[in-house]
Amino acid sequence: MAASSGSSISIITINMTALHILKEKFGYSSFRLEQEAIINSVLQKKDTFALMPTGGGKSLCYQIPALIFDGLTVVISPLIALMKDQVDALRVNGIAAAFLNSTQSYQEQNEILKKVQAKELKLLYLAPESNFIKQLSSYNVSLIAIDEAHCISHWGHDFRPEYLNLAHLKKSLPDIPVIALTATADKLTRKDIVEKLELNNPSTFISSFNRGNIRYTVVPKRNSFDKILDFIEKRKDESGIIYCLSRASTERLAEDLKNEGFHALPYHAGLEKEIRAKHQELFLRDEVKIMVATIAFGMGIDKSNVRYVVHSDLPKNIESYYQETGRAGRDGLNSEALLLYSYADVMKMKRFVTVDGNTEQTEVFLKKLDQMAEYGNLPTCRRKFLLNYFDEATTNYCGNCDVCLTHIELTDGTQLAQKVLSAVSRLQERFGAGYVIDFLRGSNSAKIQEEHKQLKTFGIGADASKEEWNNIIRDLLTQEYLVKSEGMYPILQLTEKSTAVLKGLEKVMITKSKEITEVAEPEANYEQTLLQQLKDIRRKIANEENVPAYIVLSDATLLELATYLPHNKEEFLKISGFGQVKIEKYGKQFWDVVAAYCREHNLKSRINLKTPKRIRRERPERETDTKQKSFEFFKLGHSIAEIAERRNLSSSTIESHLAFYVQQGTLLLNEVIDASKISSIQQAIEKTEGNALAPVKELLGDSYSYGEIRMVMAHLEGVRSLQQQKIDIINS
Repeated sequence: MAASSGSSISIITINMTALHILKEKFGYSSFRLEQEAIINSVLQKKDTFALMPTGGGKSLCYQIPALIFDGLTVVISPLIALMKDQVDALRVNGIAAAFLNSTQSYQEQNEILKKVQAKELKLLYLAPESNFIKQLSSYNVSLIAIDEAHCISHWGHDFRPEYLNLAHLKKSLPDIPVIALTATADKLTRKDIVEKLELNNPSTFISSFNRGNIRYTVVPKRNSFDKILDFIEKRKDESGIIYCLSRASTERLAEDLKNEGFHALPYHAGLEKEIRAKHQELFLRDEVKIMVATIAFGMGIDKSNVRYVVHSDLPKNIESYYQETGRAGRDGLNSEALLLYSYADVMKMKRFVTVDGNTEQTEVFLKKLDQMAEYGNLPTCRRKFLLNYFDEATTNYCGNCDVCLTHIELTDGTQLAQKVLSAVSRLQERFGAGYVIDFLRGSNSAKIQEEHKQLKTFGIGADASKEEWNNIIRDLLTQEYLVKSEGMYPILQLTEKSTAVLKGLEKVMITKSKEITEVAEPEANYEQTLLQQLKDIRRKIANEENVPAYIVLSDATLLELATYLPHNKEEFLKISGFGQVKIEKYGKQFWDVVAAYCREHNLKSRINLKTPKRIRRERPERETDTKQKSFEFFKLGHSIAEIAERRNLSSSTIESHLAFYVQQGTLLLNEVIDASKISSIQQAIEKTEGNALAPVKELLGDSYSYGEIRMVMAHLEGVRSLQQQKIDIINS
């Protein structure tokens, strides 16, 4: 039988031990996102589901518990590149780790198994199809981590049948905690993961999907090669990935870029295994700056200094796009995601996503593709669209996507709108945008039906180009004067708003011009020459140790060194990424470079400018006149819906007003929600172990409203606040 990791650990001990390991082994002084809560859940031996963005630090959520537990932590991953990357990084940090996969000889695998038997390893990485998984019950296993957990779901964007073999783990190892991790999963996929892995009442954590350091930009695909050249010319010294749909196009584009003087290589599943490995290694070591790849490349690549991701072809769904763009800026520095968009790509992809004999799955895939098309045509903030897709609320303006950075000049387009709407009406709402545009322009194409050529609206838009009509239709769709049906061949249809325009009762404003605001880069406050010297010494160390440079130290760490100029060991320990292990291992070599530079330029340490992150203390919520009015109406016997209508506010706003009084204890919880629901909601809140409404709602289902959950959360917060006040009084 697999041994457990010993008796339960107190929360205080967990926090101190985990934080010590974070600093000592990994060089970071504080946790990010939900890392600390996830680690606490794992250390309490709870099954755990964690959804965190790419670059959000998922691996630490099982690597730190692995160093606290007595036994072996088994990490299951489909990604050979990830295994090697993480094992290299762990070994650099002085942690005993290894992987077993098909790239190794029998002798190499046997040596690793001997280390497992001798209890010399803390982490072992396995592929989901590994036969060794069946033998785990014979070893001292403390934790099982399943990475890329969305691969087990038929509804996920990257289903892998071999993941279904993992369903037996909870049966054969019922007492061993399992943590399932993924960066991209919608509600349907999340539910599928938990059910298929048979996780036992798992704690669920859903972190913010916002990658604020990535700028999202979409441009028309026309003249795509010239646009790619213009984009990468400004980023010659930076690492980037360019994604293509087909193997042939990756090789063709890589060759074209080489002919233009760029260091680029192709990567796709059709290349010989040795060539793929060589190309990947050259990219990881910064000896090649650009990887032109199909989606076979990138998953699990932990390269932190990828500065841009370009999609020269359309991804199949938002999940893939989000995950692939997330390979940029993993070190937190500013990075870019560029999509070359064409609706022709949408139509081409619709043929690829059809699943023969499975109408239900085809419909899901087509809907996801339509959402990707919607993203390509967005007139509103792209970040908001991405976050809303993953059920995360945000503001309407992010300030770091092309839409938010574009100034749009509008003009009266009523007559043009009437021409489009009239054409759609005359064509009986049975055709797509392409046909409508050809009809408007009086095309001689054989696809235009003869009877349509006799209609008086045929050819009334001949004075405008296809692109202009496309833009007008896009504006009409955005403003809901038109809608587009779902399915393989979407058609344009009129809406209730169309009638007023056709009758001349409503003016329509359309886009006249767009001007992208160039955001000035902040003036560099680091020593640029020193940064290059630090990169040179990092490359030298990486070559000696035969690991990628970013595993030695990340770009973000080097940037801090070149900014704050630490002068001694104590100051070096304040630099993010420099833990005790790396100080002992590399500290002197980097200190020598910094010290020599400072002597030459007569510079002093600036470590005093590096302030620790402020912990934001929440201000206590205050009573306001508007809250008081809602409260008074409620006490008079009005329902939430009645108060909302009377005050011309939304129901959710009224709920937030009443939740304030529940938290204060002025309103009893059973006055605002059905008492029979309270216990179930409390249990769901405890399971999700967070303050977000969405995970709790997802767990409870449609029988419970967000308002009811908000009220129970407010009540629990009030109870906690009261308990803390009592403790403060006792301690004072």
